[in-house]
Amino acid sequence: MLPRFLALLLLAWPATAQVTVVAVGDIACDPADVGYNGGAGTATRCHMLATSNVALGLSPAAVLLLGDNQYENGGLAKYQASFDPSWGRLKSVIRPAPGNHEYATANAQGYYDYFGMAAGDPTKGWYSFDLGGWHLVALNSNCAMIGGCGLASQQGLWLAADLAAHPDVCTLAFWHHPRFSSGPHGDDPLFQDFWTLLRSADADLILNGHDHGYERFAPQAPDGAADPGGPREFVVGTGGKDITSVTTVRANSEVRNYASFGILELKLHSNGYEWRFLSDAGAPLDSGHGLCHSALPAPVSDFHTLAPCRLVDTRSSSSLSAGAVRSFPAAGSCGIPPGAVAAVVNATVISPTTSGNLQLYPSGLLSPQTSIVNFPAQTNRGSLAILPLGLKGEIDARLSAGSAHLVLDVTGYFQ
Repeated sequence: MLPRFLALLLLAWPATAQVTVVAVGDIACDPADVGYNGGAGTATRCHMLATSNVALGLSPAAVLLLGDNQYENGGLAKYQASFDPSWGRLKSVIRPAPGNHEYATANAQGYYDYFGMAAGDPTKGWYSFDLGGWHLVALNSNCAMIGGCGLASQQGLWLAADLAAHPDVCTLAFWHHPRFSSGPHGDDPLFQDFWTLLRSADADLILNGHDHGYERFAPQAPDGAADPGGPREFVVGTGGKDITSVTTVRANSEVRNYASFGILELKLHSNGYEWRFLSDAGAPLDSGHGLCHSALPAPVSDFHTLAPCRLVDTRSSSSLSAGAVRSFPAAGSCGIPPGAVAAVVNATVISPTTSGNLQLYPSGLLSPQTSIVNFPAQTNRGSLAILPLGLKGEIDARLSAGSAHLVLDVTGYFQ
């Protein structure tokens, strides 16, 4: 049995082409809204045309609608009058989820009539599909309208079976009402069962709307405890209707923007994801990246030896500083092919100003608790390590104290 740390090092992720996805909810104003203004909106209301223009410019492979897509109810005539001239321009790639305003029309009939087969079975409203190596799940959070959202409900049983049928892939789920939110609607324990099932399946991303703002959470557990292995939630209720405000900042909330309309852009890789929150003027207001929890193939066994090659030498640039994370490209350099999943390196810390340790880990992951090299002040120290390659084939380096130079010499790779 391998030690847990070494076992994790021997797992890695293959790189493939990225897929661009847009997500947003709470979108098109009622044509009778005082801010409708012929569909162009005003300064503070009805920005559905502006947000859809940004989405169009990204040419997404899919658009995930997070509910309340059409106000004040989801009648077909309102969809055709307001949603269709704006976000309807992306209808061919839309994957919708219904909100409570859709069900302000009996059985959300207008919603199902407008989106047709893309919305799933009209008596259910949940479905799943695969895209870019990811498994995506649309859920219906209007629980009272579809027989519940609990573990024993028809939807809960379907979700458990669907996740079990798609193991070991990156997973994203989206629906309207958030489990966690700092906005006026706040946290909603009604959706803890969704989270329980998704956490058990090592799901990576959860997207919601309902509160009219943007919020990004750190990975967390269904009960709200910090959990690096939990899903990361985004609330993106900024599609156009209006913007509300923060009420109570919740635990694990990392970023909140209740000042701007906008959309969430996701670039899905087979091993992780990048995100940007773009304002309705196209300005990036938040960004980052992460690795998937569960997109792990069988343990690496295909090892290739390389002639020693210097991958990193910070003596030609600037030293590492305590607490600052530096990213270094690996795949595609020193004979490591783009499809490599891990590299074997000699890591050497040179001229450390104080005693400390060096952490090396896949770019996009939280830094581990285990160090690669421990060193005393003013003493060069090295160690052999097997390093999985993170998003885009990069390695992150972090020094615990002081400053020092880093040299990485590659001697082989796994594929």
